[in-house]
Amino acid sequence: MVDWLDHTVLQIRALGARRVLEIGCGVGLLVEKLAPGCEVYCGTDLSPVAVQRLRAFAQSEPELRHVEFLEREAADLSGLPPNSFDAVVLNSVVQYFPGIEYLHTVLEHAACLVAPGGHIFVGDVRNLELLPVFHREVQSAKVSGATDAGLARKIFLSIAQERELVIDPRYFHGISGSIPRISGAEILLKRGSSYELTRYRYDVVLRVDPEAASAGSENSSLVPDMKHGASEGRPLATDPMAAAFLQHLGMELGDMLQAQVPEAKLPAAVIALNQRDFAEIVQASSSAPGDPGDNEMIEASV
Repeated sequence: MVDWLDHTVLQIRALGARRVLEIGCGVGLLVEKLAPGCEVYCGTDLSPVAVQRLRAFAQSEPELRHVEFLEREAADLSGLPPNSFDAVVLNSVVQYFPGIEYLHTVLEHAACLVAPGGHIFVGDVRNLELLPVFHREVQSAKVSGATDAGLARKIFLSIAQERELVIDPRYFHGISGSIPRISGAEILLKRGSSYELTRYRYDVVLRVDPEAASAGSENSSLVPDMKHGASEGRPLATDPMAAAFLQHLGMELGDMLQAQVPEAKLPAAVIALNQRDFAEIVQASSSAPGDPGDNEMIEASV
């Protein structure tokens, strides 16, 4: 974590921002490192406990007494003047957002607060392109002696049940088409030693261009064409809310089946899949008839 934090701080300092807004400041890891070198530093967080503790901590540190903390959700940036910050930072928080649409709303509001020539730093983004590789590594470590088909099914189910927002870098590359104040995006590989926080995640620097900012936002499309990406078989992001609903539905179905046939030996949980996922998993299952790993699909739980 020290390695991860140090490299993140270096990436943000490289932007040269003196007025910083941090959305989702949490326990204040970045505040303590960045705020002393800033003229203005404002941190927001949804947790009242986190905000109260940071306020008390900042008052006890002379170099942090200029820092302001606001208790609010990420999309609530009301009351902050336009063009009042050189950089807006969202570090290791977007994976907890309910969906890509919510993230887009946050970025649209944040872009209005950044002065022309400034930046939005989105750090520690989970990479959708590497999600299958990530889950393969996790499942391979958890399961020993599984067949290739059984392991593939476990990976498939893990991806289907993904509860965090995992984003394809293509989303950020295309964001200027729907948020005109943002003129471009730079995808940055995570620096440091090789571990989960560097192998499967990336940072993004979004540039706010002076000319784009003066043009204003006249594009009626709030979010890039998500359906177009999905139609190509490559969605731009996971859907945490849908995954949570299907997981809850699976638990309810499991309870209902247990009540209907109490004497039957049922799996610990029933996986609720949408029609496309169900068709794909059935096809994967039928490709290995008689495989002893077939039961692994049934036994897989949330």
